[in-house]
Amino acid sequence: MRVSQIMSSPVIALDKDRSLADAIDCMRRKQISRIVAVDNDRVAGILTEKDIVRELGSLHAYRLPPSRLHISSVMTSDPISVAPEVTAKRAAELMLDHDISGLPVLEGGKLVGIVTKMDFAKVCMDYDDVYVGQVMQASPITVSPGDRVIHARKLLLEEEILALPVVENRVLIGIVTTRDVAMKLAAFQEVVPDKYKSERIRNLLVGDIMTQPPTTARTDTKLPESAKLMLEKRFSALPVLNLDGELVGLLTKTELTELARERL
Repeated sequence: MRVSQIMSSPVIALDKDRSLADAIDCMRRKQISRIVAVDNDRVAGILTEKDIVRELGSLHAYRLPPSRLHISSVMTSDPISVAPEVTAKRAAELMLDHDISGLPVLEGGKLVGIVTKMDFAKVCMDYDDVYVGQVMQASPITVSPGDRVIHARKLLLEEEILALPVVENRVLIGIVTTRDVAMKLAAFQEVVPDKYKSERIRNLLVGDIMTQPPTTARTDTKLPESAKLMLEKRFSALPVLNLDGELVGLLTKTELTELARERL
């Protein structure tokens, strides 16, 4: 299987000198987790939700709303790229080995697509012999609705995870993802007056931004069913419940990529 068979095309790309606010608005409208930044039709970088979380939650950025930042100041420059004829297995290896979630696809120096961890959901939809419980992350890190968003942000970045199930009294009540944090921080930066930003962001709670109730999978769900759901709804993660309804794991697009790497 080649990258050309699973990549997304055409690609959403913006000039690197456009504002971060423009990129965030585009990501929100298109329900995508990254933007390819270009400079005179040359790929200059990739901007991800994680980049936004890292930038907008940092102390030095409290006074700089997204409208006053350029994509180029936040993006990862000179990203690793692949050609359409590269094997999908090799693309998975590159993403996992370098801890990245997307690769621009270039043909003759021209941007023709992008392959992401989410695209490996397409591959996993053929693995009818695999159950969610076999590939999920067991015992995921969780947060409570009363935890501060800055704490969730720290966990997402330092633990290099995509989502945090939200648990109250040992019951799953929601999920907070990198996207939730990125979009909320961006909204706060734009609408809250400068002198109040630091205090308001520091006191923002997980319960204020989490998705509830969360969409879940069960340990006995066949993987293709969950992979299809994640692809269609653009879910980066699904909390996993056991047969008693208890939270026991988390299925993310990283596990889908790891399984594809093993089987392709």
